Amino acid sequence: MRSLQFKFSILVVSLLVLGSIVLTMLATRHERRALETEIERFGVALGRNLAGDAKIALLENDQLALDALVETTGGEKGVVAARLLDRSGLVVGSLDDAERGLQRVALTAGTSPVRTERREPRLLIAVAVIYSDVHVGEAQVELDLRRLIEPVVRETQIQLGAVAVAVMGFGVACGVGFVALLIGPIRRLRAGVERLTAGDLTARVPPTSSDEVGELTRAFNEMGESLQQKERIQRAFGRYASDYVLNALLESPEGTEVEGAERELTLLFVDVRGFTRMSEGLKARDVVSLLNDVFQLVSDAILQRGGTLDKFIGDSVMAYFGAPIPSEDHAIQAVNTAVDIMRANSARNRSLQPGEHAAELGIGIHTGPVIVGNIGSDRRTDFTAIGDAVNVAARLEKLAKPGEILVTEAVQRRVRGTHRLRFEGERQLSGRVEPVHVYAVELPA
Repeated sequence: MRSLQFKFSILVVSLLVLGSIVLTMLATRHERRALETEIERFGVALGRNLAGDAKIALLENDQLALDALVETTGGEKGVVAARLLDRSGLVVGSLDDAERGLQRVALTAGTSPVRTERREPRLLIAVAVIYSDVHVGEAQVELDLRRLIEPVVRETQIQLGAVAVAVMGFGVACGVGFVALLIGPIRRLRAGVERLTAGDLTARVPPTSSDEVGELTRAFNEMGESLQQKERIQRAFGRYASDYVLNALLESPEGTEVEGAERELTLLFVDVRGFTRMSEGLKARDVVSLLNDVFQLVSDAILQRGGTLDKFIGDSVMAYFGAPIPSEDHAIQAVNTAVDIMRANSARNRSLQPGEHAAELGIGIHTGPVIVGNIGSDRRTDFTAIGDAVNVAARLEKLAKPGEILVTEAVQRRVRGTHRLRFEGERQLSGRVEPVHVYAVELPA
């Protein structure tokens, strides 16, 4: 009987050990697959982050920026290779200096914007660098699956084996519980990655261990912090940068000339008439409030008509039409904008509340050749227009009476038939030898 009981006990223990081993194997396999899935998601997130950061650098062929982006990505856990390809498949940035200048196959060209390829023991993630539906290159990130997965799997096997030996009678229950304990952080990490992929940059996963899963969780949290910080910076500088300039640079198949190119534009200057005299009797906050109201309605009208808001000069606004986005009817756009501004200002003046102050505007418009592009130093540049046509428009604006839109003959030739113009005669502008034929735009009733 004792022999039978002993054999039965041995059988039970053997079954428990076998069950523990099977559970360990199943848990290890499940965890390996889960880790591979999460690492792939993590790699895709890294690739998309690299592709998003590299758009401007690829277009401008900024080697320093490309090298910095690749080095930053290469510092992430498990990254063994990171490279950037231009749209022809040429390697322009890589952790391996020997790869630079080599031709590689772009995995995403003409296919899906994100592709993954298993090259044991590595996982290659390729993400197309796309801006405004234009393919400008490809970002590639390679992760060492063995380095990321094997330590986690090995530690899991040791822990499960120790639990099975120590708690033999409860092997199955302890094994299942331990598996659940290990899978929980991965599931939370997966949920965090899904939230981050969906655009929720506040997604964070509290680390529950100091092992590789904990390190992966902390790396995920650090990546979320980095993305959130980048969004805050972009949101802050977006108030000053022109969306039109950025979109034009990326949408053009050959790239817009940003170093300065001659182009015919229509320049528009708007000025608050009598502002100096009026501001002498106002408090500082009233002056700022008045300018903000006027600049807001002027800016809205310019941007709605497709113009580029160049700068604010004291109580004046400079804008131009026809760059960086080319337009055949830039003169008509400018005059339409001027009419919109006058209408909006009249509506504002009519709706003033007690304590608010009316503003009268004068507008000058001229069409002519200018140099448009990046002007400045290597530390600070502006995308702006310079040339004689800018001076003509600015000086013509000084001649405009309150509520008056003055245009030159160059503008008149392009807008007649769309607006009623009244010839005001020849005017001598400051700094010019030849007089200028000046026309006034008759505002619709």
